Amino acid sequence: MLRKRAILRLLVEPLAVAIVLAFGVRSMVRVYSIPSRSMEPTLQVGDRIAVTPYWRGASPKRGEVVVFRSPARPSQFLVKRVIAVPGELIGDRLGRVTVGGHALAEPYVAVPAATGNIEPQIVPHDCYFVMGDNRPSSFDSRSWGVLPGRLIVGRARMVLWSARGTLAPAAFASTGNSWRNGLRREQLRFFLPID
Repeated sequence: MLRKRAILRLLVEPLAVAIVLAFGVRSMVRVYSIPSRSMEPTLQVGDRIAVTPYWRGASPKRGEVVVFRSPARPSQFLVKRVIAVPGELIGDRLGRVTVGGHALAEPYVAVPAATGNIEPQIVPHDCYFVMGDNRPSSFDSRSWGVLPGRLIVGRARMVLWSARGTLAPAAFASTGNSWRNGLRREQLRFFLPID
């Protein structure tokens, strides 16, 4: 009887610890899938990202990628980059974003100088101006205005994996006739930090 109890304990204890840890991690990290091209090249269609909430009064900073509830449809989640924080003056000059009158360095933007028109404005208290990295394909603060802080779910921290990381057919090279030339490996994206 004692031996059966020891074996049962050996099986049940690790399982119980695993379940408790899974619930703990689930409360601190959420996983979201990227459905559109609005954040390319930083995030690609099919990427699964880890998102953590802001804790202890922390708030988003300029340049961070955040996930939030859409101001237009609260059941929909969006992901964009914070461009301006409360109290900052945002605008544009010659297609480039300006913050406080100075052009913002944006190495993450897919198409430089494709920002479009941003009406000069000071970002209100507890609001953020957010934009996608792929400006021509992004529905963001340029369309619906500043983002209230209460809609922010958390900060995107890492690409966990991408659904695009498979062998995929490609056009045959004009100089080669081998079937191997017709396959290309999509870029594998595992555990990449999001900057």
